[in-house]
Amino acid sequence: MKKQTQPTFDIDFRKEYPTLKENHNGVDVELTDEQYEKTIAEWETNQAKEKAQYEAEIAKTANKQAILDRIGLTADELKTILG
Repeated sequence: MKKQTQPTFDIDFRKEYPTLKENHNGVDVELTDEQYEKTIAEWETNQAKEKAQYEAEIAKTANKQAILDRIGLTADELKTILG
């Protein structure tokens, strides 16, 4: 079984991408300050949403495991019972 790695949700987009460019008909054009800030804000919002979704999934999994532990079953045993 392949071990999953935790995604990174702490990217400093301004540090990683101090400038951004768009390609217009084969020519790279640097984004204006307004375009840059809007793009970075969108990335930060998306990163925050992805982090919240990831943390919710982790909590859901932990809650399921806690229930299984309380009733003394493994996930496989429960699947067999519900089969």
